[in-house]
Amino acid sequence: MSNIKESSHSEQECIFGRNVVLAFLEQASKSQLDVQNELSQLDKIFLAQGLQYDKRIEQIKHLAKEQAVPIVLCEKQQLDKLVGSQSRHQGVVARISQANALTLPEFLQSLGQLKDTNKNMLIAMADGIQDPHNLGAIIRTALAADAKGLIVCNRRSAGTTGTVAKASAGALAHLPIVKVKNLVNAIEELKKFGFWIAGLDAEAKENYFEHDLKLPLAVVIGGEGKGLSRLVAEHCDFLLRIPMGSKSESLNAGVAAGIVFYEYVRQKMCEEK
Repeated sequence: MSNIKESSHSEQECIFGRNVVLAFLEQASKSQLDVQNELSQLDKIFLAQGLQYDKRIEQIKHLAKEQAVPIVLCEKQQLDKLVGSQSRHQGVVARISQANALTLPEFLQSLGQLKDTNKNMLIAMADGIQDPHNLGAIIRTALAADAKGLIVCNRRSAGTTGTVAKASAGALAHLPIVKVKNLVNAIEELKKFGFWIAGLDAEAKENYFEHDLKLPLAVVIGGEGKGLSRLVAEHCDFLLRIPMGSKSESLNAGVAAGIVFYEYVRQKMCEEK
């Protein structure tokens, strides 16, 4: 560790807090993928000088050394400059690199190398998710549901920044991110590979639990307020809705994604019994 002064960076490039940074490092250490370039990386961790002993701090130091992430000791005021004096950084700030996304052909090639290529697989697709907290929540839930990756459009999605990494509770370090220029073209390529495409649409006639999801499945989640774009909806194999109470108009995109992802998990587990 060294005591090096660093220039200020925007809050979006950093994650902070002992639990958040530790979760990111732990997820990164669990990655068993053959293709590594798609994963976000921490390029530096800043620790406030004089921190009292804490098991989380020790584990952060251990994992940082294991993953060759430099640790910089600095004054608390420097951390305040990195993430804002009102942020509860707990003496720990990590600077995150932008995720180096896979291309769709690279991603499909990596799927072809998996043992369960011909079995049920889940992919998440984001159609215009611009809130980084929503995107982070989708990434977190997708990873928990054993999704193989997240496909997003370059132009109409929140970037994979530190805000997304924080909301994903470390999952961004483990889930492959695939960036495409055109989501409709990506859907057609997935169909050729054997995937079925399910779009979440509040106006759909079929409830999400009424459809057989025991398929190689890509679930498309629409943007906040707007839902699925017209062309994307037209290219889905089927549309599903989540029943809502009379006083509720819609669900948060991250919550909606989690509900359907886990219906997929439930059906898959029932089939395997």
